[in-house]
Amino acid sequence: MKKYCFLWILFTIFMASKSFAKDLNAGPWRFTLKTTYAEIPFVIDFKYQGKKLTGVLKNGEELIPLEDITISENNLSIPLQAYELSFELSLLDENTLSGKLVRHNKNPEVKTPILAVHGISERFDLRKKKKASINLTGKWSFEMVDEKNIKSAGIGSFIQTENRFKGTILSPTGDYRYIEGYVSENSFEGASFDGVYNYLLRGTLKNGKMEAALLSNSMTKIYGILDPKAELPDAYKQTQINELKFIFPDLKGQNVTLNHTKFKNKPVIVQIFGSWCPNCIDEMNFLIPWYNQNAKRGVEIIALAFERSLSAEDATRQLIKTQKKLKVPYVILQAGSTSEDKPGEKLNGLTNFISFPTTIFLNKKHEVVKVHAGFNGPSTGEFFEKWKVEFNETVNGLLK
Repeated sequence: MKKYCFLWILFTIFMASKSFAKDLNAGPWRFTLKTTYAEIPFVIDFKYQGKKLTGVLKNGEELIPLEDITISENNLSIPLQAYELSFELSLLDENTLSGKLVRHNKNPEVKTPILAVHGISERFDLRKKKKASINLTGKWSFEMVDEKNIKSAGIGSFIQTENRFKGTILSPTGDYRYIEGYVSENSFEGASFDGVYNYLLRGTLKNGKMEAALLSNSMTKIYGILDPKAELPDAYKQTQINELKFIFPDLKGQNVTLNHTKFKNKPVIVQIFGSWCPNCIDEMNFLIPWYNQNAKRGVEIIALAFERSLSAEDATRQLIKTQKKLKVPYVILQAGSTSEDKPGEKLNGLTNFISFPTTIFLNKKHEVVKVHAGFNGPSTGEFFEKWKVEFNETVNGLLK
């Protein structure tokens, strides 16, 4: 009898899970992340591959695959890329999901409310928006003011077609990645969501002057004018180090230095990164195919990881997950495990460290040639293309 009851319980759990999988409608779902200052919309398109549920998070021009989705009764858990993040959701009815975006590398975990509705494929409902009376297309010079009243320079780069626009914002530490939205009369609103860079951009344009704000759990005010000559501070003059020396463990626990035979008499590109950092992952997504094509020329890459995990063991697991997911072909060293570990404290002589990622170029003698702070990724268009040219010119010089 006990055996029968146990089997019946297992069967009931199995059928509940199976029932959920059937009840979750495939197709688009419009999600809303409820932050302190804004509700941030994004769309996930779910589909079934056999009985397996997968999804695609649509972040403007970026399509983020969602895999390893687990289902238990009426609950759904969706890991977000290689980050220590997940959606933890419950099916309220066949057309409604409710839950949290959970950041697991915090103690206690940070949980942000989410609501999703099935059948909506657009971030913004444009049916009630009015005809645009402004044009955001172009390059904008920004003054950005955070909640502590600290001011910094920025560049807005946008393309508007009728009442839709897309683009990004660049800062000295990197870009804000993909923004898409709408224009109605002289007002505009756009959003970005990749799990980490989650925000709403809302503003107006009057008499050639833009006033806007980046809204999330914090607020950054923006004041801008159209300026085709807008520039940021030179990324090669922000962070300095005269000599780079280190000894850090690889992901198998073996200590590695620049004296390793793998790097002897070779130029080395050193990327200071964190797996939690979208700009760092953007740079990695460039470096990985580049290294696969260019390693035979006698150049190496080392990624110095500064994680923000809860422990060294968690950081190692996170980096192994990142290495496998991205298929990183070059060396990753664990330089820091928690937010307490700072590059300026772990790398002797590193001054004015302002950004993840920061890239250090070493010649064949492992002398520092250049240090580049920040990264302008693929969402920045011409800025990304310019960086790729500079990168290859620098490496060509190192190989001479």
